[in-house]
Amino acid sequence: MFFNRYPLIAKRLRGFTLIELIVVIAIIAVLAAIIAPNAFKAIEKSKCARAIEESKTIKTGAFAYYSDTGLWPPAYRLTSTVNPFVTNPPGVNRWDGPYVEKWMPAHPWAGHIGWDPTIDLDGSGVVDGCVVYDDDRPGTNGGDNQGRIPRGSMTKIDGMIDDGNLGSGYVQGDGLGLASAAGELVIMVVRDNAP
Repeated sequence: MFFNRYPLIAKRLRGFTLIELIVVIAIIAVLAAIIAPNAFKAIEKSKCARAIEESKTIKTGAFAYYSDTGLWPPAYRLTSTVNPFVTNPPGVNRWDGPYVEKWMPAHPWAGHIGWDPTIDLDGSGVVDGCVVYDDDRPGTNGGDNQGRIPRGSMTKIDGMIDDGNLGSGYVQGDGLGLASAAGELVIMVVRDNAP
C-alpha cells in the first residue's frame, strides 16, 4: 500500500541498471590502473632502501669486528655454518660481538645475504670486503635461484650508491662486472681490505 502511494520510491528500490553497474566498474578499473603501478613502484623502492640499509649495517659490523680483532670477518656465504658477525668463529681472539644486532635471514627479494672479504671488485689487485645479495634462498645449498633481484632494482640501488652502471664501480650486479652472477648484486663496503 505504501508503494502504491509513492511509486518513485518503489522504482528506486529495485536496484541498479546494467549501464550503471558497467559505469561503476569502469571507474574502478581506471582508478586501479592508475594506483596499482604506483603502489608496486613504492614497494620496490622500499626494498631497495632496505637493501642499502642492510649493507650499511654489515659495513658497520665489519669495521667493529676489525677494530676488535685486527682481522676482517671471514666469509659468510650460503653454505657457511658460522656467521662471524653473530658468533665467534673458531680461533679468533678478542672477538667482542655480536657485531650486528640481528642478522637478516634474507634480503628483500628472498635470497641469502652474505659477506665476502675475498672479492677484488674494483680490479685493483687487492681484495675488498663486499656484501653479496645472492640469488639463492637461505637454507639451500645454492642453485635454486629463487631470490633473484630484478635488474631495475639493481640499477636503482647502483644509482643511489654509485654510478648507475652495474658493470663497474662499488656496486655490480646481474652478471656484469667482476664478481656477480645473474640475479645477484655485490656491494663493496670495504675497499682494499688486505692487511
